[in-house]
Amino acid sequence: MALELVNLTKRFGGGFKLGPLDLKISDNEILVVVGPTGSGKTTILNLIAGFVKPDQGSIIADGLDMTNVPVESRRIGYTFQHPSLFPHLTVYDNVVYGLNKKSKKERKIQILKLMDDLSITHLIDRHIQGLSGGEMQKVALARMLATRPKIMLMDEPLAQLDNPSKMKLRLELRKVLKNQGVLTIYVTHFEDDVYSLADSVSILQHGNIRYTGKLRSLLADPITSSSPFLSKVFTGGNYLEGNVVRSNAGITIFKIGSHLLETLGSYSVGIKVGILLRPEDIILSKESVKTSARNIVKVRIIRIIPNQDNPSLVYVNMLLDGFNIIAKITEESKIELGIKEDDYVFAMFKASSPQVVREEY
Repeated sequence: MALELVNLTKRFGGGFKLGPLDLKISDNEILVVVGPTGSGKTTILNLIAGFVKPDQGSIIADGLDMTNVPVESRRIGYTFQHPSLFPHLTVYDNVVYGLNKKSKKERKIQILKLMDDLSITHLIDRHIQGLSGGEMQKVALARMLATRPKIMLMDEPLAQLDNPSKMKLRLELRKVLKNQGVLTIYVTHFEDDVYSLADSVSILQHGNIRYTGKLRSLLADPITSSSPFLSKVFTGGNYLEGNVVRSNAGITIFKIGSHLLETLGSYSVGIKVGILLRPEDIILSKESVKTSARNIVKVRIIRIIPNQDNPSLVYVNMLLDGFNIIAKITEESKIELGIKEDDYVFAMFKASSPQVVREEY
């Protein structure tokens, strides 16, 4: 399955116009569309689902024009911020709701496997009342995937959850979507959703796509580079990827290029992990010093950029084995260190600082 939007345009009263949009999404790809509230993210999903008709342009799925195909014939799954479930039915009955009796019987083993992947098998006979917000979102997702959609549309399904639930469900969500092999478009304004879920990213502003590309390509440039808009979208962290080489006693060692780094937690040896590291957790030094920080890497400074919102702070952009990382330090610290572009410095951070936000088996 591949999806293409061609010159897709929708006008609304009040002067807002979405598009024209041109976008291609590949088979088994998770595209995360990020942008501020009111930029048109949900409208894109509604156009693809058929809830809203475009003023012009086409929606092409596997080479076939489905712009005017009825909603019920598009084989599209759609999950929302607030899951719509039947409180009088059990979790299992909610998941298989809408399937015919033959499908329910023939596919019971597959459906149970899907529920197991989402860690809701233990809830199978429970009713919806009393479930947590994260559990209800998992049930809603299982119900959509049980219908074997060709395309999955997700409208900020984690927005109402607390942060620990979001972190856990992001890891499970990407794994399940990739295992199911379904093309997914996920809209959000949360930066962490991008790092945890995206194969590719589209950035939407004022109804227009400002950027589309692979996640790694987007992060290849510093967040505070030539685009002020990008610097406002991606402000919260550094995303790195490495392979787990050892895990013991709650400490995991992962390799990024030639560097071995540590993080807390237990992860399977050989898997690739995506790591989020906050700029404020990185300490810089011109010399290698003894410290409680378990991670010390030598990096080259690419750029030093003032913080436009707070002149007492600066961003220091450095290169670590092909990844750009940003440290946030005070202007006073920059002066005391005497650092400048092209200098080599030691970047240090504790093992508790890197947060694993995705796992690739």
